[in-house]
Amino acid sequence: GIQDLLMRRVIRLVVMLAVVGLIGAGVYFFIQYKNEMIGQYLQSQAVSVIQVGATEATEESWQTTVPAIGTLRATNGVDVTPSVAGVVEEISFESGAEVQEGDVLLRLDSQIEQGNLAAAQANLDLATATYNRTKSLEAGAVVSQATLDQNNFQMQAQAAQVAALQAQIDKKTVRAPFSGTLGIRQIDIGQYVQPGNTLVNLQDLTNLSVEFSVSQRDIGEVEPGRKIRVQADAQPGRTFAGEVTSREVQVDPATGLVKVEGTIPNPDALLLPGMFVNVEIDLADERKVVVVPSESISYNLYGDFVYVVRPKEEGAEHPTVQRVVVKLGERRDGDVAIVEGVEAGQQVVTAGQLKLSNGTAVEITGGALEQPDVANSKY
Repeated sequence: GIQDLLMRRVIRLVVMLAVVGLIGAGVYFFIQYKNEMIGQYLQSQAVSVIQVGATEATEESWQTTVPAIGTLRATNGVDVTPSVAGVVEEISFESGAEVQEGDVLLRLDSQIEQGNLAAAQANLDLATATYNRTKSLEAGAVVSQATLDQNNFQMQAQAAQVAALQAQIDKKTVRAPFSGTLGIRQIDIGQYVQPGNTLVNLQDLTNLSVEFSVSQRDIGEVEPGRKIRVQADAQPGRTFAGEVTSREVQVDPATGLVKVEGTIPNPDALLLPGMFVNVEIDLADERKVVVVPSESISYNLYGDFVYVVRPKEEGAEHPTVQRVVVKLGERRDGDVAIVEGVEAGQQVVTAGQLKLSNGTAVEITGGALEQPDVANSKY
């Protein structure tokens, strides 16, 4: 009875332990087999190689620069206004047109002045004829010298009247004071205008002036002839070169700054008066800097970094990259000065950085990397 019951329980326990042992052994051998298969698969796979563009960091001589914010204005720019009042009779320009110095812009009604001029001209002709007739007579015998003088003065007075009326009529014709580009027309045919009313704005965009201020500490080196560079938000990535032309002869006591003026050639009219621009002024001293293209710089919350290409290790088919944190200096014409982190002669990655990490094997391509076909992508 009791012994048979105990025996059956012992046998059942032994069977259970045996089954558990077999299951555990199966799991162990399965894990070992899986790990072995994974290892064989990884060993059979070739090392992933990323194609990148790269260039060599170079050492260049850069002059020390002073940054400033400037405002552009035209060397010649004016609101064209009439000097006399009148009704607009003819408009000879279109908004935005290019005009040359002396071109007629508009004419004011001058009928009354033309009538007065005709009358004055007639009086001048009469006075001239009278003077010439009396002058042909013998002075003292037939006509007195006083009469001759009076006739001469009357002729000169009539000539002055004709000249005054002609000048008044000439002012009824408004001409371009210099060559340049017109703005938007501000008047219409038949409109009555007075002296000082704006007819149209005229700007000579060939050369622009840039006004900016620098610290009195640097004013000793910011002298006429010093090179400047200008960048505008309207033309990203482009730099316009010019030079300092003049500076103010006193310091602003409120700010401690000195106003400076420079000239920027603008033959393509890409810059417009009134734009705010970033200005860099070259000072006298030069220094050696390590320079890399701006596209080689990557950014994250921990700072700026570049990927430096390391030489191939012994037995390796491809070089690798290392992420190097850098301290940046000035930027010029698409280049960045590296204050710390990269030395001249080292290769830095300029394209393909998003796929890289420390130790990634790379293949450096000679040209630009192929761009993904975004337009035909299903994502």
